[in-house]
Amino acid sequence: EELNRKTQELAHHQRLETIGTLTSSIAHEFNNLLTPIMGYSILTLEKLPAEETELYDNVLEIYNSSRKAKEIISRLSDLSRKNNALTFQFVSPDELVQKVLGVVAPAQPPGVTVETELNCRHLWLYGNETQLSQMLLNLMLNAFQAMEERGGTVTVSTWADGAHVRLRVSDTGPGIPEEAREHIFEPFYTTKEAGRGTGLGLAIVRQVVEEHQGSIELGTAPGGGAAFTVMFPVRDRAGEED
Repeated sequence: EELNRKTQELAHHQRLETIGTLTSSIAHEFNNLLTPIMGYSILTLEKLPAEETELYDNVLEIYNSSRKAKEIISRLSDLSRKNNALTFQFVSPDELVQKVLGVVAPAQPPGVTVETELNCRHLWLYGNETQLSQMLLNLMLNAFQAMEERGGTVTVSTWADGAHVRLRVSDTGPGIPEEAREHIFEPFYTTKEAGRGTGLGLAIVRQVVEEHQGSIELGTAPGGGAAFTVMFPVRDRAGEED
């Protein structure tokens, strides 16, 4: 049984590696196809007479669909990217949360409230701020989607635990089924209905965490919702600057 499990894990990792190689090689070609579709759509929209409202809506739908496809290709590229050099800097966990809250606010569904418990005012992470922001943004968007029908509360917390900073995004949604938990970070795996998700968000979250020498765990929030906790090493900014 142990040998069979190891064999299945190896085959699974090989499939993921193949997916990464494939998406990396075709992303550029897809972008080359999508760029003229978007460009010519805009040109057509600008030249349409004002009375051609139905045709305008149809062309606009072509543009919007192309733009969404381009965003998905960009996320695939992020996921399949090899260990390119990243620009790392000192990042305040609490300031990171505040910045992302401002970005994600327009996507906050009615009936969903956001609370913060920030306790890392004088602590620092050492990482790529863009990637860390994307990580937190993905976790919050997942929480929003889990509660958009019945509402609830998303709580974003930061606190220090010895030599580590912990950042948690928890929600009061329906939670994640037990059978899905071992697959939740896999690329293209999603519990959402068709058309509602690509299955890339949490895979990118895990990639960012690993590139920052951190760890992530999925727990259950009070009330049965999901709670994602990320742990990163604390960095001494004064010591680095000496």
